[in-house]
Amino acid sequence: MKNALIQRIPNPVATTMASSFAPRHRPRRNPQPVPTKLRKAPRVALLVETSQSFGRKLLCGIAQYLRENNPWMVFFTDRAVCDGVPEWLKKWSGDGIISRINTPDVTKALANIDIPIIDLNEKFRGLGVPLISNDHDAIGQMAAKHLLERGFVHFAFIGHNGLYWSDRRRDAFFQTVSEAGGACKNYTCHGKASQRFLDRSWELEMESVIRWVQKLPRPTGIMTCDDFRGLQLLEACAIADIAVPQEVAVISVGDDDVACELANPPLSSVQLNAYRMGYEAAGQLDRLMRGESGAAVELLIPPLDVATRQSTDIMAIDDPLVAKAMQFIHLHACDGININDVLRHMLVSRSTLQDRFRKALNMSIHQVIVGVRIKRTKELLAETELPLSVIADRTGFKHVEYLSTAFKKLTGWTPVKYREEHGQKHRLDMSPLFMPAPGG
Repeated sequence: MKNALIQRIPNPVATTMASSFAPRHRPRRNPQPVPTKLRKAPRVALLVETSQSFGRKLLCGIAQYLRENNPWMVFFTDRAVCDGVPEWLKKWSGDGIISRINTPDVTKALANIDIPIIDLNEKFRGLGVPLISNDHDAIGQMAAKHLLERGFVHFAFIGHNGLYWSDRRRDAFFQTVSEAGGACKNYTCHGKASQRFLDRSWELEMESVIRWVQKLPRPTGIMTCDDFRGLQLLEACAIADIAVPQEVAVISVGDDDVACELANPPLSSVQLNAYRMGYEAAGQLDRLMRGESGAAVELLIPPLDVATRQSTDIMAIDDPLVAKAMQFIHLHACDGININDVLRHMLVSRSTLQDRFRKALNMSIHQVIVGVRIKRTKELLAETELPLSVIADRTGFKHVEYLSTAFKKLTGWTPVKYREEHGQKHRLDMSPLFMPAPGG
């Protein structure tokens, strides 16, 4: 796919994309536009996994689009990530498909279907239909910055070598770390990546992973390609008696609620915007089914943020003075402290502590204080319905206006937009809009 055909949504996203997809290679049947009053509810098959939170959030995004527009007659069944093309689809007659099938039979199946299709699969490229994908470069960059902010200078990556999405995340992670002056090591998998991914045969690699992680310098910040690779790495660290996050900090991708909370310790993870991906897929398919056409693009959806849990909840700081100051800031930043309060606690001069902060963290004392406040602000915006005035008071900002300005400067979001984007997935009930497929 040429770069000119790729469209990357910036992060943050303030508006819904107005453009629509057209097939990338071979033409497909596009129905003639039908007046809204005469249009019947289209029959749409959703080939999306329900076994993991990512697929369920995709479905929630689709449901939200349907709430805001005309409903569909939706056909779907319970699916796992690696399930193939369902038998009922071969005899099914409908108007459109949204597919996230990751098995080799997807190519043949889609080639024999002459209706509009939106592809959400990130494993097989060039299927000849419009594609909506996670922005894997942005994912790798976000994970790297999360570890860099914690003072790490040694880094590593574990993924599934040979799988497109894993390799893109790794390359962006490496590039971001390298540009910051960090050193990075990669775990090289054994065997065929695609088969190992399908078989979930991590236990066959455990011994080699243990040997690899034992050789890494301490402390090291490690990115894994997804949450389940992260779970497996944590198991290897436990067997090797390597402390997480004290000796090895681990960040994964996907923020699967069950996997990350069951992990020991709980697993930090890059939050993917599956909700947005589902919403965009529904919008693109709706336009295609109405007979509209548009530019051929691959739409890239950026990640939301990092859900920080215990696996990276540490500062890898060699300077004991800075480490002690950071502990004080983390405890009291939301109490409204300023630089003078930190100096009085540390009993050092402003110039000395500022120089040590810049050498250890490449940040000023004030930047660190504001960063801690913004982190807490994100949590309150996403997890509560508290008004901004209360949030400002609880995070150490004197005025709502100052909170809003600082938040927009550091995150790119306004507080209102951040809450809309991050909180909506917890409030959606999609059940009234979906009709299961026959026999599902």
